Amino acid sequence: MRRLLEGRPLILTGTGFSLSLRRPQTGFLALACALAGQAGIAHAQDTQDTQDTRGVDTLPRDASVEEQMPQSRAVAREVYTAADFARFAPRNALDLIQQIPGFDVDQGGGGGRGFGQASENLLINGERVSSKSTSTADLLARIPVGNVVRVEVVDGAMLDIPGLSGRVANIIVLQGAVSGQFRWRPEWNTLSAPAQWFEGEISLTGSIGGVDYTLALENRDFARGRIGPSIITTADGVVDARINEASTLFNRPNISGFFSFDIAPEVEVNLNLTGGIEIFDAEEQEFREASSPLPPFVERFVTDSDEWYYEIGGDITFPVGPGQLKVIALESFDHRDRITNSLLDTAGLPTSGSQFIRVADQGERIGRGEYSWGMWGADFQVSAEAAFNRLDQDGRLFDYDPAAASFAEVEFPGGAGGVREDRYEALLSVGFPLTDNLSIQLVGGAEYSQISQTGANARSRIFRRPKGSIGLAWTPTDGLDVNFELARTVGQLSFGDFLASVDLSEEQANAGNSDLRPQQNWDIKLEIAKNFGEFGSATLALFDEQIEDLVLILPVAGGGEARGNIEAARRTGANLLGTLQLAPLGVEGAQLEVSVRWEQSQLIDPVTLAERRFDGNDPFEISLDFRHDIPRTDWAYGWNFQDTERAPSFRVEQESFEYGPSTSGSFFVEHKDVLGATANLQLGNIFNGPDTLLRTVYDGPRGSSPVLFTENRRRDRGQTITLTLTGSF
Repeated sequence: MRRLLEGRPLILTGTGFSLSLRRPQTGFLALACALAGQAGIAHAQDTQDTQDTRGVDTLPRDASVEEQMPQSRAVAREVYTAADFARFAPRNALDLIQQIPGFDVDQGGGGGRGFGQASENLLINGERVSSKSTSTADLLARIPVGNVVRVEVVDGAMLDIPGLSGRVANIIVLQGAVSGQFRWRPEWNTLSAPAQWFEGEISLTGSIGGVDYTLALENRDFARGRIGPSIITTADGVVDARINEASTLFNRPNISGFFSFDIAPEVEVNLNLTGGIEIFDAEEQEFREASSPLPPFVERFVTDSDEWYYEIGGDITFPVGPGQLKVIALESFDHRDRITNSLLDTAGLPTSGSQFIRVADQGERIGRGEYSWGMWGADFQVSAEAAFNRLDQDGRLFDYDPAAASFAEVEFPGGAGGVREDRYEALLSVGFPLTDNLSIQLVGGAEYSQISQTGANARSRIFRRPKGSIGLAWTPTDGLDVNFELARTVGQLSFGDFLASVDLSEEQANAGNSDLRPQQNWDIKLEIAKNFGEFGSATLALFDEQIEDLVLILPVAGGGEARGNIEAARRTGANLLGTLQLAPLGVEGAQLEVSVRWEQSQLIDPVTLAERRFDGNDPFEISLDFRHDIPRTDWAYGWNFQDTERAPSFRVEQESFEYGPSTSGSFFVEHKDVLGATANLQLGNIFNGPDTLLRTVYDGPRGSSPVLFTENRRRDRGQTITLTLTGSF
């Protein structure tokens, strides 16, 4: 098969089956084909014939090898090529995905230990990526648009990849000649934040000596400045007016390499290497205004955090018996050294302050096997995974000694220690059609984990939890897709919650808790996607989560607070995402994307025993994105508007709202050919929304104690001016 496809980019179309050759990067056999309705195929063909592709190479069809391809259940509901999005002048594969009507990229949450089941709604050549530090979206941004054969939108429950539900985008790519991508994104702030010069990425993709490769050098640069009043009002009415100003600088440069090659016929290997550093610096200063009747004071907080990390991973796929076996391995490590100082100078009083130092080493080692085969008209997969995770932390607390003008260490129980987890998972999945337009995927298995803690609260516990899901994909009529999933899931604990920690700027301390239990859910999801033809499309997602052992802040016996579990909680909601094409309404080249999110949550507050929402669970948000690509020109412009209703967060002795702008907006103008690159200039935060903190602190547990003071802090952020240059070489 490889000899048949070498040097020949193909688009294959069929009328009764979908095709997928497995290769999670841009490999030699990167080719798949899907059934699309005749109207969808005709639309893609007509668009390709009539639209200007702005130099994008189109790949010719060749159906001569169609009959030699393997059969699969997955049916593409929508099929797109680069020509369908030519008016946006896409540079890479991610640009195409971001323009699919009614589709929103889901990164899957991330941060979990192990690989587990798939969670992102993106695939490359029918496979998910065997990397944790680099997402599928990151990789798509490095694939030139000329290497994209097609984008298929399929129903997740019809794929032989357990864990996927709803609409999934499968990007079919072929390796091409050596090519590069670049992105540079400087940003300036109209207030106090320094210029952000070093945000960007450069990548190179090609093939040499039978090895397909993608190399990337990236830096994530972040700079923010905020300044504004902070009003403290005590219970007896004394008003303390202050000014708070803060700045944050963040850089995370990293280098990565992804390599794909065949070591024998039908034996495919992928290797992923990533490494980098992170530099984080934050300063905050609060002082009384000169007109204040209270004594002058200045309080300063300084945080210096340095990190280095690496990840080495890979997979190998080869035939075994009637199916294919994929073996995945990964090793990652992260070292972080963080120091926070606070100093308070008040007129007539000695200087006081604190220092908290946290040095942490965190690592993960994973081995996973997935065996997939077809039998009795169904797709089967059995998977087994072992993940070994570790955290070693040394947390130390200091008080400032004004006589010595230095910090002296004080006792900090629970700040030092380690956590180990050995986790094993085994799952069996089967997917098959029930009727011509209804398919089902069943997944069942269990998880075994042993969590051990070292240090002052040393102990070891074992958890055995069942997990699995039922997924249905139904197409009652052309242009209408319904996906349903019922799942039993097991969450993962944050190792840092087992050990004590301090936040000096917020004057908060968490005790460690060695009794934490992983969260468990019964999740119900219903997704309905409707294609309205030339007017666009919309997707409505409804969900309901019945939660056991939710983790949140609880009071600790003898005083203090720590993260712990409550028995039951519930979260329900709906998300609506739609794209309205305005050409049929007379505005050629224009579209409006609408996103509406509503959530409701309930739990019994462990302090007041009253019902309330989850911490920071915002109940409502609406977002509007308008874009107009002016026909027969290289110019485009647009705007964004977003409004969010906020919800409070709770600790034992306080209730707070802390958030960025609730009402925000931006405006951009874009030219698609500035010396061969695309230049996008954006003005952000046009409504001048502030950072807000509204805090009520009680003299003891909430609900049974009087108010000690309230804080109202609103810091201006200023507007941002962002230039994004993207191009190829």
